Amino acid sequence: MQAVHEVVGEDVIGFPGQNLTNDELAVLVGLANGESPSQIGAGIKADTVAMRHIESSIKSKLGAKTHPHMIARGFTLGVLCSRALCILLALSSVAEHPSDALRTRSGRRSRTTPTAIRYVRSSPSTAGGKGHNSQVQSITSAAYSLRLFHIS
Repeated sequence: MQAVHEVVGEDVIGFPGQNLTNDELAVLVGLANGESPSQIGAGIKADTVAMRHIESSIKSKLGAKTHPHMIARGFTLGVLCSRALCILLALSSVAEHPSDALRTRSGRRSRTTPTAIRYVRSSPSTAGGKGHNSQVQSITSAAYSLRLFHIS
């Protein structure tokens, strides 16, 4: 039976998901809060054998190998969330001003490019590029010049 209610700990909130039961979610939140397995077992009325079974079930459902990996996977998969993060997100959404959505954005450069650009390296003696049309741009460095030909 999948958990239907969130579990609130001191530092972490557990949300239903990943097909975790209520006891599994309580154990995961307890471990993420730093409680010992015996304290968690006393809270959900489970003995050590039942706790090991629950922990192995959580690991298999989250695809974890160790206890720290199990907690990390809980955060990654969205089953666990830090209470501090929840408070920060709530405050930032309240502090958002209604006119922020209507503000004008700065202009962005167009992503359209010329049809084709050909880069040509030439020696310094031919840097002048006589005989080319007005679309040729030359950039001269110490040893080479780089000409950009815009081909339409």
